[in-house]
Amino acid sequence: MNKLHEANRQSWNANAQFWKELRDRDQLWRKCCDTTEIAFEGQALELIQYYSKDIATKQICIIGSGDNYAAFALASLGAAVTSVDISENQLAVAQERAKALSLDINFVRADAANLTLLADNMFDLVFSSNGFYVWIADLLGVLSEITRVLRPGGYYIFYDVHPFQRPWSHANVETIELVKPYWEVGPTIEAGTNPQYEFHYTMADLVNAIVDSGLLIRKMIESPPSDSRFWQDFAYEPGTDKRLMDWRINPRAGLPAWLTLVTQRNL
Repeated sequence: MNKLHEANRQSWNANAQFWKELRDRDQLWRKCCDTTEIAFEGQALELIQYYSKDIATKQICIIGSGDNYAAFALASLGAAVTSVDISENQLAVAQERAKALSLDINFVRADAANLTLLADNMFDLVFSSNGFYVWIADLLGVLSEITRVLRPGGYYIFYDVHPFQRPWSHANVETIELVKPYWEVGPTIEAGTNPQYEFHYTMADLVNAIVDSGLLIRKMIESPPSDSRFWQDFAYEPGTDKRLMDWRINPRAGLPAWLTLVTQRNL
């Protein structure tokens, strides 16, 4: 396993209980089956539905599944879902919640850059969501594995925080302060008992790795957040300060918040 990925795995394992308790406060994971849009931003659900057509007939892999909201949502629509995450503790929480929701999901612990437990040409769709790429040290390795497990003609769709949001200070929403160059990718180390290694990739980093992996780009969307919660905290609940959606008050709101890409494996 990549050494930086292994360090991040240990950190996520150590913090799994914190995230479980945080998500249990709003209980929105219970609502993913009835309100599937909770699990998505950046028009990702609409794109999945458009390109996947009949989701109920599809084999779908959620990579870097984290809180598994997307896995719960797509499984509730009838898809055969495989949830892949590097943290066994995160997956244990997800398994417990899937059982409570009566969802049949295949959970696999694996590094996204080494999906040897998954067969070639296995999935119609691979999906990743917000907060995936910030933990990835090997872009091409991950995207090459995604390409391998996709069936010919299959899609990889993802949304994540737009790279244009990464260079700015988050300390004061009413000012826009550059705290690092756009091209400073990292890794940035979050020190502590279990250090984490973060990466802030540029648009070019992502697009070039996608192209080099053999995937074709079919659609790109740059979009604002749907709610002020983007600027406030880690919750999925509605934000409490609508002023933050106004770029004249919060200058970062004048930049795209989400980057969403639809890519496809060659037939």
